[in-house]
Amino acid sequence: MALYELCIDLGSNYTTIYKKNVGIVLREPTLAIIETGTKISKVTKIGFEAERMIGKTTDDEVVVRSVVEGVIKNIDITKKILTYFLSKVAPYKLIKPAIKIIVCLPVGLREEEYEDYKKVFYSIGFAKIDFVYNEVCASLVDTPYFSFNKVCMLVNIGAGKTEIASIVNGKILSACSINVGGNLIDNSIIDHLQKTRGCTLSQSMAQKVKREIGSLYETDKSSMEVFVQDETVNSQISAIISAKDLLKPIYENYFKIVQVIQAFFNECSSETAEDIKNEGIIVYGGGSQITGLEKFFKKILNMSVFVLDNPEVCAVFGGEKLFSNYNLLQQIVEEN
Repeated sequence: MALYELCIDLGSNYTTIYKKNVGIVLREPTLAIIETGTKISKVTKIGFEAERMIGKTTDDEVVVRSVVEGVIKNIDITKKILTYFLSKVAPYKLIKPAIKIIVCLPVGLREEEYEDYKKVFYSIGFAKIDFVYNEVCASLVDTPYFSFNKVCMLVNIGAGKTEIASIVNGKILSACSINVGGNLIDNSIIDHLQKTRGCTLSQSMAQKVKREIGSLYETDKSSMEVFVQDETVNSQISAIISAKDLLKPIYENYFKIVQVIQAFFNECSSETAEDIKNEGIIVYGGGSQITGLEKFFKKILNMSVFVLDNPEVCAVFGGEKLFSNYNLLQQIVEEN
């Protein structure tokens, strides 16, 4: 019997680990600081420690995101990041044969990209590893939005990309992804403010203003004061950024997402489309928290839209049901 049962979501921006009967035990940035001044590059900081060093690194240090748009870009660094995170939640060096894990996978991985996930997790060593698609895990969360034997459409707006899937009883019928996510929206905000305001925001500051005042409402009057790099005087100055300043880049990116959702829906069979129309569209992921999303999507798609509770981390909660129902887990693994 496993002493630790963990569900892990290795995200582009954050890694989330859920422990059976406990809850979320870790959520940290999937980040590392690499020291390059020696013959062999060395990982010096990981997670929150690495995040705190953004903008403060020396010339010999590099900030590395080892997972980009759901794809593992550096196997060795990803393994070090994951090993460090696991050491904080379980004494895996002593009992790793007694750790069972479920890994939340992004949909749309190519075969070699899926193999990279297997290389990372199998190289660490566990009693058992099951790979389950993120959207399948999210569809198992206890919520009034999911009906037995009915097809549901899930839209996961993550940091690296947006994933869309139609699912019935834990089985994916069809899925697709688009490389539009929170990080691209942050970059669009930076580019837009450079052109329209002549000021430069860091990516972390762009993310902050998006989260606090970003909105899909044209009449939103929210604003906040931030420090920006002013190009005319080449120095840091205080500036007021408004929701209106952010509207164009936010609107354009979410409109791209909703267009893909519409195209995906149009490709569904008539039976699947009927279920989705009746049940509505379920949205989650960090990008689902933008103000006005439900009304924006509903207006264009002409169907109900619901955002899951705890949208950034809800997928790992589905692991609880799988840990408690081995037959369901095996069925899902075999069918997907």
